Amino acid sequence: MSAVRQPGTPGKPAKRVWCVLPDDGTDKRLIRLLREQKGITRANSTSARGISILSESKGRKGKLPEPTLARLITFIVDAEEADEIFELVWEQADIGRPGGGAIALLPVTFASPFELPEGIPQEDQEPSG
Repeated sequence: MSAVRQPGTPGKPAKRVWCVLPDDGTDKRLIRLLREQKGITRANSTSARGISILSESKGRKGKLPEPTLARLITFIVDAEEADEIFELVWEQADIGRPGGGAIALLPVTFASPFELPEGIPQEDQEPSG
């Protein structure tokens, strides 16, 4: 089923990348890399508690294991770049390491483009003037 767009609504096919990463700064490095190398400006990182996503589940019988702090990262990519960016995230976030997290590529019904106006400084830059 494809998305129904109103005439004049900008947008194109997109995918959502969903990652669970350790709470060790990997999320910040990944989001910066995606912005600088791929121009991705639609990203979110939030704190989460998880059980058994980053490590082996070890709990007593009848009891939940201790939760692990993690970061849940979601961002939107153009559909034609989704596989390439999936592989980039896998490598750069080192998801294959023990406790490295998880990644999924999910369908999106519709995504409109988001571009910052020219001359807007990045977060790590001082405004000029």
